[in-house]
Amino acid sequence: MFVVPVIAKLASESLLSLYPIFVKKIGLSMTLQMWTRMLAYVLISSVFVDWGMVFGSLLSPEGIGLAIVNLSHVFFSYEGFRHLDSGVSFAIFNTYPLMILLLSGALWNKAYAFVLLALGFFIYDEMGGKTITTSNNPDFIYGLIMILLAALTEAFIYFLVKMVKTTNHWNHVFISYALGLVAMTAYMFKTENLATVFNNVRVAVATGLNGFIGSVGYFLRFYAAYRLDAGIYSVLSYFGIIMSYVYGMVLGGEKLSLWKVLGTVSIFISKALL
Repeated sequence: MFVVPVIAKLASESLLSLYPIFVKKIGLSMTLQMWTRMLAYVLISSVFVDWGMVFGSLLSPEGIGLAIVNLSHVFFSYEGFRHLDSGVSFAIFNTYPLMILLLSGALWNKAYAFVLLALGFFIYDEMGGKTITTSNNPDFIYGLIMILLAALTEAFIYFLVKMVKTTNHWNHVFISYALGLVAMTAYMFKTENLATVFNNVRVAVATGLNGFIGSVGYFLRFYAAYRLDAGIYSVLSYFGIIMSYVYGMVLGGEKLSLWKVLGTVSIFISKALL
């Protein structure tokens, strides 16, 4: 039934677009935020994986590459979300399909011009009539660089996932996060007070929310992807950007401006032209 995968796709975008505001509001260090995400994804995916395939691929060059790029991706995306408005960060992050095309060797497309136009609108909005530099707006410059790197690493993940051959996407999730969890756990032991960590209600809440947002959100996304036409699936993806603005305004007190709207519409157009 057509309506069910549409609802699944909209629900998945609503969940996954919570990440920008979640990162800002949870009140944990970057180390603990990344660790709780790794822990939640590994625990949940471990229930559904094919262990023979996982053990054969985890330490392969492709598996290690996927884990390293994914760990970098989580860091870049969280830093971008922390330093930019929720809607802006999520909109810029959604330029990753164009980066996939560029990395695939695609020629220049007018869709790329709309991405540049969008970035111009976002930067102009942030400038507020003055020249923007690293000295007068370091958060925005840093956040912009981080979210663009997040989009780039998301594109790399697309290619690396295709190199890890399996039809069970939970295998991909586990392989992407398991080695990162080991690395983040070792780092956490060196940088965090463990007694404080394990008595911190926010850590439990972050782990639970990561598990819910990630497992349910990605399951619904995979469910919809297999049942919807690519064109419809792509259009429905815009709903996540809209919801990230809604969450930012309702939960974060962020303001919507004409330039943010124009920048977001430009990214919509760029995706429609792919």
